[in-house]
Amino acid sequence: MKKVLFICALLTASSTLFAQKYAVTDANNTLTEACRDSRNIDYRLVNKAWADIQECMVNEKSKDYHDTWRVAAKIRNILTYKIYQDGQANGLDTLKYFNGLGDILQYYSTYEKCMTTPNEKGKLPVRESDYKDLHKEAQTEAFSLRGNVLSGACAIVHSHPKDAIKLLDIYLGTFDDPLYKELNLNERDTLKESAYLYYGMALKTQATTWEDTLKYLSWYEKVLKSPAYGTYTCVELMNTYKDHGDMQNWEKYCRYAAENFHDVQFPKLLVQEKVRENKDDEAMKLCEEMAKLYPDEIYFVETRALMTFNDKKYTEAIDLFKRLIEIDPTYARAWTSLGTCYYQIAMENKNNIPECKKWLNEAIPCYKKAEENEPDQPVLWGNYLYRCYHALQDSANEKKYAKYKDAD
Repeated sequence: MKKVLFICALLTASSTLFAQKYAVTDANNTLTEACRDSRNIDYRLVNKAWADIQECMVNEKSKDYHDTWRVAAKIRNILTYKIYQDGQANGLDTLKYFNGLGDILQYYSTYEKCMTTPNEKGKLPVRESDYKDLHKEAQTEAFSLRGNVLSGACAIVHSHPKDAIKLLDIYLGTFDDPLYKELNLNERDTLKESAYLYYGMALKTQATTWEDTLKYLSWYEKVLKSPAYGTYTCVELMNTYKDHGDMQNWEKYCRYAAENFHDVQFPKLLVQEKVRENKDDEAMKLCEEMAKLYPDEIYFVETRALMTFNDKKYTEAIDLFKRLIEIDPTYARAWTSLGTCYYQIAMENKNNIPECKKWLNEAIPCYKKAEENEPDQPVLWGNYLYRCYHALQDSANEKKYAKYKDAD
């Protein structure tokens, strides 16, 4: 009697499974009938097929049947394309359209998983010879839509961030999905960084706490090395930490940008922050360091030279201003500053007339070079030349530059 009951139960289970597989086949046949004329698709039948296959997708007996998901992907593809077609005349429902594309990718991924999962007896549901063609067909269909899923996420990231995250999860999931294994996406796909960036943007629009903020910043950090997005993400990280009062991390990312992106705004910000904090020694050290990274940039040499001058270390400042002139021989302000170093040394030696005159005569040619390069800016040279000639008692030249004695 027990044996009979077991056989009856087995037959019942088999018939139920068969019935569900038949339901999948029936949905596929309905779809085929609906698309008999590709120019005049019967969407009434398509919707019927969709309703039938949706039942199969949740039924315990058919949700693991590989063909359930192949048919689901085909139907969803047709319905999603209709959304696109209708949108050409009435305005595209982007959310509905892109979510449809995301669903299709997920269905093909589930299809692949079902084809490669052995049953209780350890047998695969499809023969190896059939799998190759079925896998390739699914891969081709899914890959053709994959880029559009990313585009969709980017398009709705601000208006529908939660849906954007769903699409980005689907897109990022393809990198390790066996469906695409032969395509080597991790090596060939150059858009992964874009997905990371937009993931961070989507999380940012929803952030309400510092913990939420740290989550989206972690996605920006994934893009730091990107030639396309590295600068943007560094600025985002810097500004966010600065707004939070975390200047240690602000400096960390500012320094990273200064050392890795050829953009002088970052090292300048570093130096300016040290000056603002009255950390002159650190500012000087940074200037020296950044001058090596940006050898053609005058800012770091000039800042260091001016700070040295303000400390009344005129001899050291002379060498720095000379280096500045080597970078740009036409930089009138550098010539003025160099001349002023000589002038200040002369004033320190005003009681030693020969020594004083020696340094004044060093200063005059510098001011003359400033005049030569900026003749319309007497503020850079006029008053200085007047004072030099006055100190040297050179009445002719003193008179010549007397009109500039009040220039400032």
